[in-house]
Order: sequence, then C-alpha cells, then structure tokens
Amino acid sequence: MRQFSFGGLTLVGYYGYDNLGDDLLLLSSLSLIEEIEFEGPIYLPASPSINHIAHRFPSKLDVRIIKRFSIRELQTSIKNSILTVFGGGNLLQDQTSWRSFLYYYEIAKYTLKKDKPLLFLSQGFGPLSKTANRKALNKLLSDPLTYGVMRDAVSYKHFASISNKAILGTDYGPYYLRKKRIIPEKRETIAGLAVIVLKNGTSVDDVLHSLRLNNLSQVCAVGFHNHHDEQKRSELESKARSNGFKVRKPPENLEGMIEVFNNAELIITERLHGVILAISLGVPFVWKKNTKLDRFVRSLDKNCNLYFEESCESLSLSINSSLNKPVNLKEDYWSRLENTVNESKELLKKLLARR
Repeated sequence: MRQFSFGGLTLVGYYGYDNLGDDLLLLSSLSLIEEIEFEGPIYLPASPSINHIAHRFPSKLDVRIIKRFSIRELQTSIKNSILTVFGGGNLLQDQTSWRSFLYYYEIAKYTLKKDKPLLFLSQGFGPLSKTANRKALNKLLSDPLTYGVMRDAVSYKHFASISNKAILGTDYGPYYLRKKRIIPEKRETIAGLAVIVLKNGTSVDDVLHSLRLNNLSQVCAVGFHNHHDEQKRSELESKARSNGFKVRKPPENLEGMIEVFNNAELIITERLHGVILAISLGVPFVWKKNTKLDRFVRSLDKNCNLYFEESCESLSLSINSSLNKPVNLKEDYWSRLENTVNESKELLKKLLARR
C-alpha cells in the first residue's frame, strides 16, 4: 500500500518523545478515532521512538508514521487528508521556544490554506509572550474552518471571543487508561509514600524537608522521560537515600506507573499530567505554581489553592492542606471527560463527513 492515499486524517502532537502525558493524549486520540469507525489512513508525524508504544495503537486503525520534520511528508499528508487534528496539549505556545510555536503554527496554517478543517482536541493555548505569536494564533482561530474542544476555561474563553466554533472540555489523556481498565478500581494507599514529578524549578532539599515535616517517609521520583526531568529524578533519589527516606524506583511500564500513582498518599508535581493523574485517581496533590497548571485546576475548581511557590514554607503548607483538607475533583473531572469525549467524537464525525 502506498504511504499516502486520499481520505486520511493527519494527527499532530508532541509524539514520540517518551513523555507519559503526551503518550496518553496520543493513545486517547486514537481511541476516539477508532470508536467513530474511521477507516482511512492516519498520518502521524512522530520521532522514531514512537515505536515504543506502537503496540498499544488500536489494531483496526491504519496508522502511518511519517517523519516529524519532513516538510514534504507533512504537506503531502495534509493534502491527502480530510482534516488535521491537533490531538492534545498546549502546542501553540512560545514558552518552550519560538521554533516550537512556529512548527505547529505552520502545520495549522498550511491545513487552512489547503481548505481543510483544523480541529483542536483537548488543547490549550499559550503561554504566548510575543505579540506576533498572539496575532498569529488569533488569525488561525478566526478562520471559519477552525474548530476546537478546549481543555481549560481560559483557552476556551479566548477562542470563544473570536469564533463560535469553540467548546469547553477538559484534558482527555486518562481516557485510554479507563478504556483499557488500567485504572485500579479502588485506592490502595502505601503509608508515607509521595510520588514526585519534578522538572527543574524546585529545590530537592525543600521537597525532602517538607515531606519530613508532614510525616512522609517514602519517595518515588518520576521523570516524564525528559532530560531535565531525569536529572532532577536522579538528584532527588540520591539525596533522599542519604537523608533516610525509602526510595522506590519508578515502574518502567504504563500499568506500573498508574499503580504507583494510585498507591501514593500525596503527589507533588511540576507537570500538568501529574496533576491530571492525581485528580483522575482521587489522590491528594500539590502543584508548582505555573500558568498552564493553574488554568487547568481552576477550570475544575476556581477556589483550589493547593499550589506552592519558591520556598520550603510554601511547599510544606500546601502539602499539609492537601493531606488534611483534601480536594476531591475526581467525580467532576470524569464527568467532564465523558462530555469532552462525546463532543470530540461528534466533531470528528461531522468534519470527516465533509469529504
């Protein structure tokens, strides 16, 4: 079979980098496409390590991996697709780099140039620091062929102020976990266990001191397979051992990872999908104050203040509040996820019928 044939769908995201959150978004996006019984080819721009999770792709789908940075292959896939889907994440942002914004913006712009619908699913926008980038995003959103189901209220309000094609939803990353029954039926807490998802913005010494103050004696440091995350994870494990903490190695497979999150008394996270997994499992959590994480949590509960800032005191107080006055957003989150999934599938069916 030829690599490219008409009647396909181009699925775009930060795929193939062994990042747990983005892997879940990809698998959930493919699950939705499978459920609407789409039979065409799915062109998936991804790095070669996407093969690590390819065994989890729905067997009924015709997924064709293309080179992520091949302009020719990207353009050919879009021309031979009915629509382009941005499947999860805050892809249009310039906090990571200008190049990151430009990559996704050019894909979106080329889609619309070819008179193909552009569909944002489980997406947020920003942060955007450059005025030119904000104007570029607004131009995409104002196009009559742009549609979206947003994962946070701020992104939805911005999109809705420009277009009537915006729907408020949530992040559907854990949908795959529920569909495959990977989420445990009940909580089985291990006393004293804290799961910690760090990047590079929090002092390891502050984390360990705050845990001790709150009678937490075991740590499982999880890196979402980003270089900086892994460096921080190694540093935390080393210092935890030397300070008398029991250290649990993070599981190597998805099922084990969800189990250890479910076993935690507390989750401390600097990454959004650390928050999302905590909420979806009903585990107490605190998060490092950050625009993207703040927006997501406040979309579920505008009064939730379980964040910490740049001090040991702030982290300790947040941990104490989370453990003693837990905020249970699980039921609301899963209800919103179900609505998001249904809205997303209806939009997919509507736009694919446009062929």
